[in-house]
Amino acid sequence: MSTTYLSFASIAKLHNNGLRVVSNIGELSIKATTYAKDPGRFSLAAASASATQLVNFYSDKDGTEIAMPQNLAEVQIGIANWLYDQALLGNITNSRTNTLALLKAQFTNNISITDVGEMATNNAIWLPSFVQGQHTVGSEKHDFYLWMADAYFRIQYPKVLFTIVHPLPKAEMDWLMNANYQEIDARLRKETPAIVSQREHAATNGSEWPFTERNITEFEIVDLVNLGKVNIGSWSVMHWGNNTDAEDQLYEQMQNEILDGSAYNRARWEEKIPDLFNPLEWYAMPRFDLLGVVDRTNGASTYSPIVDHETERRIATPYLTPSMSADHVIKSLQTFTFMYKSIQVGFVAKLNNRAGMKKLGAVYPDYQLISSLDSDFERMNESTMEFVRGMEDLIAAAEVVTPLSLLPPGVTRIERLNKVCVAKRIGKVKFVMFTRWQMVQDGLVVEN
Repeated sequence: MSTTYLSFASIAKLHNNGLRVVSNIGELSIKATTYAKDPGRFSLAAASASATQLVNFYSDKDGTEIAMPQNLAEVQIGIANWLYDQALLGNITNSRTNTLALLKAQFTNNISITDVGEMATNNAIWLPSFVQGQHTVGSEKHDFYLWMADAYFRIQYPKVLFTIVHPLPKAEMDWLMNANYQEIDARLRKETPAIVSQREHAATNGSEWPFTERNITEFEIVDLVNLGKVNIGSWSVMHWGNNTDAEDQLYEQMQNEILDGSAYNRARWEEKIPDLFNPLEWYAMPRFDLLGVVDRTNGASTYSPIVDHETERRIATPYLTPSMSADHVIKSLQTFTFMYKSIQVGFVAKLNNRAGMKKLGAVYPDYQLISSLDSDFERMNESTMEFVRGMEDLIAAAEVVTPLSLLPPGVTRIERLNKVCVAKRIGKVKFVMFTRWQMVQDGLVVEN
């Protein structure tokens, strides 16, 4: 039996009441309050002195959503109140280790504290970004996460719920399979913004619950008779919760909704909407283990751009061959060197990338080692220039991101092959890059 509670400790005395300003600790942003359709709110009895209101976003028992019991909510309120009091006394500092030790010593009766997140401050006091622990009820263990910092909560909250409005009503999606590009164009034009809005309104139960975001995702719809002709279909996606690490979940739901009741199998839909049903993806392995010029003054070392064929698969072999053959890795692996700190990155395609997409060079055949500030940079195709800029952002993120850290804009953190990775979609390609933090944990990179 498994039970988990995901909550936030809202501490009114820490709230920042400035216009459109959210306190670093103890306050939920307006956006964060939409992470659940109907979050539970818990307080202590009216006669009790308490700084904290607990906002429960999700409670799960063996895969089924449940309501949070009042008695467990009160225990978590007690944890938050104690931390706040200790912070006011100056006993909570910027040390995660000391904060965890204090919590473990204080809470021993039917509760165990297992971890705390990075420390956050409002420039007056410190609190942990989250507290992780277990309630013991009889012989059962109930896991909980209690966040206290909005910025971390919005990135680390692990749940998201999608509602998808397809380019056509789901009952009509099969019609796309045998229609030509001209017929599809005429039909898609009938889906005016007003009609799509009506379908969104119906799909969200009359917009009863404010959603976190609404985004438009576009895919090419291929004419299977008139080769080379495509239409662009627009999917309207509304979500509640944190969608930063959920692209795989979203694509799977979109695929399943189309396949459910379709007369056509997955293979046919891979031909019709390839970027949805078989999106291009490459694993990326920066050679953080190969230093070039070592700067021992401020640690700003660069990496070696020299490719050594004898050690070229030093990262790829332990990280990829457990899930794919060595033959696939050898035939797919290509190394690109980037201007960012002269680092080289190895790329290996996922196993089932569509035909001709095993080597990344087939996607960016005009790639050149040119600075984005150089006038010759624009000699490359627009998609290649986008690849270069996007990879610089992704490499910089992979160099510093840990399982607990905040993320730079446009980069997500995912766990793939039991490794901590960062990911970014650049054009039509998703890149999954192994982090330097992970390589240090696995002994592939030695800290200076």
